[in-house]
Amino acid sequence: LLVRRWARDRGIAHASKGHLPICAWNLLTVFFLQVAPESDALLSPVGGAPIQPETKAIKHGSPKSVAELFRQFVAFYARDFNWQTEGISVRLGQRAPPPAELPLTYLKSKDGREEVGPSIEDPFEVRRNLGSAMKSSGLVRLREELLRADELCSRGASLGELLELWAPTLKHDASQ
Repeated sequence: LLVRRWARDRGIAHASKGHLPICAWNLLTVFFLQVAPESDALLSPVGGAPIQPETKAIKHGSPKSVAELFRQFVAFYARDFNWQTEGISVRLGQRAPPPAELPLTYLKSKDGREEVGPSIEDPFEVRRNLGSAMKSSGLVRLREELLRADELCSRGASLGELLELWAPTLKHDASQ
């Protein structure tokens, strides 16, 4: 719930404005808990794939606080996860390129550069990429907010500062 609240408050969970839909944020959270780099994974793959030997069973009563898990979540997606070459599949629950059946989304910026957008597999329709509605400006905002949250968490900022409502500036209005 904290990830969803943060994404909404910071203006990066509005698919109609070229951002990821809220359901994609749920999948990013589950995927992170499956592949958590700083500790043992807390969740196993959702289904359709054998459990990898290195994946632990679901752990109950994790000793990590919600704040610590959120800090690790933003650090993972801001620093470690490669949005260009990795896919998010809670069905598979492992770091890898996007599944072959998942269509890639190409985003074109205003200056003409093209890059691959987020590849987020819908676990109910594996050929559906939940990142396909994202615009180039949405990807820029996603990166900005992950870096901002990572910096705030690293210096121990308050929850109030982290969840401060985002208001578009003229710069962001022009890029939408």
